[in-house]
Amino acid sequence: MAEDKSLYERIGGIYPISLVVDRFSDEVVDNPKVGKRSPNPQLNDWSTNHLDRLPGLKYMRTLWVANVAGGPFDYTGLPLDKAHARLKIKPEEFDEVAAELRRALEYYKVPEREKEEAMAAFIAHKDEVTAGSRAESK
Repeated sequence: MAEDKSLYERIGGIYPISLVVDRFSDEVVDNPKVGKRSPNPQLNDWSTNHLDRLPGLKYMRTLWVANVAGGPFDYTGLPLDKAHARLKIKPEEFDEVAAELRRALEYYKVPEREKEEAMAAFIAHKDEVTAGSRAESK
């Protein structure tokens, strides 16, 4: 029976997902590699000068995670490549953001199986999120 449940159901639904997204989002902003004080000027600028957009970003991230986890929500934001293009996120910066997600999942003691599925779903979109950094180097 548990095998038939989606990741969304096994994690516990929208409330636990929103807790993880909330912490993850705040930690990314405070991370000097990908947030405030980041050597990437676009990430530094967003994390320093555009935090009025953070509540909306958390909402969209929660919808996205709930959707990819099999929940009953539709992500209606921009495609990930377009949403992140102007930030010029490099692969190593994406990896640091993924590490923040792992830490948030661990903070809330998400079980190992669900944590690894969530990480795999996130990492599957690395090429889309980092497309903006590759476009610049062409």
